[in-house]
Amino acid sequence: MNSKRSSCDGTSTIQLWLSPMKLLLFAIFYFVGTVSSECGEEAIETLALVYKPVQQGPKRVLGIACQGTIVPGKHQNHTDTVLVSSYCIMEDPQEGYVVSVGSPDPHGDLQSSAQQFRAQRILNFPFEKHPVGILKTPQPIMYSDTVQPMCIADVPLPDEHACILGVVTRGGLMTLRHVQMLYESDCEPLAEGLSSYLCAKVKEIDADVAETFGMNPELDIYPFSAPLDFDINGVKAGSLETPLFCLTNEHPTWSVYGFVLNAYNVTDPESPILFSDVPSDLEAIKQHSDVTYQQWVQSINILVAAAPFEPVINYW
Repeated sequence: MNSKRSSCDGTSTIQLWLSPMKLLLFAIFYFVGTVSSECGEEAIETLALVYKPVQQGPKRVLGIACQGTIVPGKHQNHTDTVLVSSYCIMEDPQEGYVVSVGSPDPHGDLQSSAQQFRAQRILNFPFEKHPVGILKTPQPIMYSDTVQPMCIADVPLPDEHACILGVVTRGGLMTLRHVQMLYESDCEPLAEGLSSYLCAKVKEIDADVAETFGMNPELDIYPFSAPLDFDINGVKAGSLETPLFCLTNEHPTWSVYGFVLNAYNVTDPESPILFSDVPSDLEAIKQHSDVTYQQWVQSINILVAAAPFEPVINYW
């Protein structure tokens, strides 16, 4: 295998050369660590639950849209960048989005540790061609022992890897499940008409994933008090995009390789899934993660002033 690194690497060039199962066991030890601004040292601490405003009768309520991941920005001790599936933020609501970080259980016993941030969509293309979207928060997301950034993969996922799926539980819980991905599969029809997506099968999966993956629209959960009322109605099981984090021999810290789609039947270890290819949009991701929210607003204002009637914004 050629030497390949993730962006924001900073790790040594130690080669693990572990079997997939040993890599999987090695991955477990990365759930516990020290406070650091280095990317990829933790997994669950990088997760962000993304909410969007929806109309319910006469009022606007806040519903779960998907799960994203915090990625490094311009500064060392905080970020304002949340990476999501472009499908998640196809809409551009006037109120913007809300991201919840810093708690593995934002609606349960640990909800007091969760932090909510307003977020604005700044990068989103037709999901058929570009799988990645970017949210920016006007308020910085400070790194801590519960909030840390995720590395961004800059190469395709190699054959030797250990991956985990982000999972959204029935109670809004943010957690992770271990899986082992395979490229060999018969699920290519899922990707028909799409580019920058990869097709795979789940090789190994936790038994209780079936109970937690996706959302149950019939289940009542804790109310989300601010800034909008929270409601779960209309969210279909398996309809949420969640991040795919992986370890490889060449990069033994976590990196985000994509966002899982179409994972409807996770009870079957041979269940086909589709996941986006983050490295295919790496140039755009880097371009916008290095720009602060305030700089982005200034650039938009300049464009609007130059073309007040019909501004054209080309991120490529």
